[in-house]
Amino acid sequence: MLKKRLWQLNKDYPTLVKWWEDWEFGIVPQECLPPDGVIIENEGMPICGAGLYIGVGTKFSFMEWLVVDKSAPMKQAHKAIKMCVDGVFELAKQKDMTLVFTTTKDTGLQKRYVKYHDMTLAESEVQTFLKNLTDDQYDDLEWIIDEEQYWIREGEKSG
Repeated sequence: MLKKRLWQLNKDYPTLVKWWEDWEFGIVPQECLPPDGVIIENEGMPICGAGLYIGVGTKFSFMEWLVVDKSAPMKQAHKAIKMCVDGVFELAKQKDMTLVFTTTKDTGLQKRYVKYHDMTLAESEVQTFLKNLTDDQYDDLEWIIDEEQYWIREGEKSG
């Protein structure tokens, strides 16, 4: 039976890392994850998670890093993702947020957000940008850049 709980980064981070590795996604540094998030468990074992960034002083929040255990059966994963996203919405309401924003290039998630979560498609062609404010702390940005940008950066390094 699936159950929802708040994520505890010190406890849940190794699980999130394993899932990201299994999906061949970069590893998000723990200090870059929001303190608020949701974990879905099946019989006490984590199966899905997502974070919620809160815009302090605003009513705006950002759902990010939704990930599911790659080894979970498809039907169970589908239910866990539904419960997780709905749980993030509940958490946002508890935090007095009125908007939850997210981005994804995954077409399955795009369809899911509209069909199962009543989300509005806000933009269809977006490029994202990032400014690293440290000298070297985040040299490896594989966890946040897409494959195309990764290979462009690798080409610049070798060329």
